[in-house]
Amino acid sequence: MDFNQIIAEFFSSVLIVFRRSIMLIFSPYRAMRRISLETDYLQLGTIFLVVYVYFKFVYYLKDKPLPATIIFFIFLINFFLTVNFFYLICRIFNRQVEFSSFFFTFSYSLLPTLIWFFSVSLFYIILPPPRTLSLMGRGFSVFFIAYSLSLLVWKLILVYLSLRFSTKLGFYRIIYLIILYLTWFLPYSMLLYQLKIFRVPFI
Repeated sequence: MDFNQIIAEFFSSVLIVFRRSIMLIFSPYRAMRRISLETDYLQLGTIFLVVYVYFKFVYYLKDKPLPATIIFFIFLINFFLTVNFFYLICRIFNRQVEFSSFFFTFSYSLLPTLIWFFSVSLFYIILPPPRTLSLMGRGFSVFFIAYSLSLLVWKLILVYLSLRFSTKLGFYRIIYLIILYLTWFLPYSMLLYQLKIFRVPFI
């Protein structure tokens, strides 16, 4: 494979990621079903590259932060722990599941996370704290809460669909898996918060 072909395939994967991201907004069910069958790992490289760019970007907004590469490495650990948790639980219950399906669906479910973290950083630049209790200040607070909640709902939908198509389980069993996941992930997130690595889990 020559260099030009590699470049062509990379930009093709970037285009696919962009199109799939748009589909996840307007037709998440159909998009996630296709993503669960995906095998093009260059798409994952594109997504993780965007994550790394975010960590490099936010590095210059904080006082004495950890290097972006270290934060990115911690993010990868969190991500792999999450994917392996659900995969191994399903294997324990003798479910015939594919690891790649978990890997692709959870990678794409990072889209609301990326949008929220990027937008929070931009708001920090445009409207740096402390913010006043004026009408505009309170209006921005209401907007930000509504905006964050809408992205959270979208995130929950994508996570549910990720598990739905990767595990082939029904609604109640998926909820049970999520509860099991939260029993260790919430204390783990508190540890990351105490260590001043992530105030909000990047997952």
